[in-house]
Amino acid sequence: MPVRQPPEASGSERIPLRLRCNLRFAALVMVSLPLLITLGFWQLARAVEKEDALRLAETRRLASPVSIDRMNASEGSGLDDKRVLLEGRYLAERAFLLDNRILQGRVGYELLMPFRDAKGITVIVNRGWIKAPATREELPTFETPGEHLRLQGRIHVPASAALPDTHATPSWPTVVQAVNVPDLARLAGIEAFPFVVRLDPEQPGVTHADWPTVNMDPDRHRAYAAQWFLMAIALLVVFVTGGTNIRAWLAAHRKKARQS
Repeated sequence: MPVRQPPEASGSERIPLRLRCNLRFAALVMVSLPLLITLGFWQLARAVEKEDALRLAETRRLASPVSIDRMNASEGSGLDDKRVLLEGRYLAERAFLLDNRILQGRVGYELLMPFRDAKGITVIVNRGWIKAPATREELPTFETPGEHLRLQGRIHVPASAALPDTHATPSWPTVVQAVNVPDLARLAGIEAFPFVVRLDPEQPGVTHADWPTVNMDPDRHRAYAAQWFLMAIALLVVFVTGGTNIRAWLAAHRKKARQS
């Protein structure tokens, strides 16, 4: 009498014993996951850079200002944020209005002007933000102290060595679209120290002076890093649960373990 074979398990009862994955999804993960992780660590590195910049700025802020004639322009970026002392007069007949400056949601200009130091050095100083009139055809009005002054400020060295085009208007005060000290000096007919000095708040002739050391604080960078890492984790979880048969594979091994 022939031996009867047991019926084969139906398709719904078969549980795979080999891991499988969606190859296209796997390729996407292999490209995207390293990128997301790299972006996260890049943001963490930027946070460290900003913390270093803030510590250096605080150290220099607490230092006593040094006369401008003792600053060596050849130091370049090494002068950035160093405190300086100026003694002399504004050259009020030559004023520059740096266009499209925003302060607390309001449109305006930054007022820059040559300052002739008693030591014989002329510096382009930034006197701060002033509100723009109602129309572009109008220019803001401002007053300039005419007496001998003692001013304090910080040297600002641009992050980029490239000199942008000022696109100055022909009359005074002239509207400029960027700060290019050699251009400004040429327009004003002077020889000037190669970097702008941003004057401290409450100095004579200064309006709204707010000079942030960094454009984004370290905590914001760390928050962005956390977002990139969470996106990487989410991508990995979606791939494992939706792009592979891991759940069925685990179920098969659990069933096999119970039967053995």
